[in-house]
Amino acid sequence: MKDAKIELNGVKTVVFDLDGTLYNKQGLAARLTSRLWWCLPLLAAERRARKNMHYFRYASQQEFFTAFFRQMARGHWWSIGIAEKWYNHVYMPTMVRLIGRYHRPRPQIIALLDECKRMGLQMAVYSDYGCVEEKMEALGIDTQPFELLVSAPELGALKPSETCAAAVMEMLHAEPETTLFVGDRDEKDGASARAVGARFMLVGND
Repeated sequence: MKDAKIELNGVKTVVFDLDGTLYNKQGLAARLTSRLWWCLPLLAAERRARKNMHYFRYASQQEFFTAFFRQMARGHWWSIGIAEKWYNHVYMPTMVRLIGRYHRPRPQIIALLDECKRMGLQMAVYSDYGCVEEKMEALGIDTQPFELLVSAPELGALKPSETCAAAVMEMLHAEPETTLFVGDRDEKDGASARAVGARFMLVGND
């Protein structure tokens, strides 16, 4: 990523991951655990459900989250409704606040965004989590230059779903040979790019 001009040669569309890519998420999980100590079983259930949901694809965001909260509630005393309320009104808002307080955009990403804007490239954010716009605002990143802000669950699955990646490409009217995915996980972001025949740039913590 040291030379964005070389990396962007022939590129017309750049699709950014969010968590771990636009900012270094090191320490976020520990802060979430510390802040949400009073509901650690729910936190553990969320992480387990997210891991299990990687194997499924649903027709809509509603169907995805219905199955997701059912996974969270399975074998526990809390109901699907409690899991949903906790996720939407406690877990995700807490994550957004912690990102805004303790994290900043990666300098190399800011440089890459500036280069994309200078070159007039189409930009999008494709996240594995929700609250995309809220997180970007917490990081102080202007959302106006982005053509699309979307999360995989909104499309019915989690990365590296080929169907979701293809849907992102379709929404952007992008061609694989001129599209670059940027992410911090080859097994998720890189696999998404490969699934649709696009290029991939790996972001590291160095």
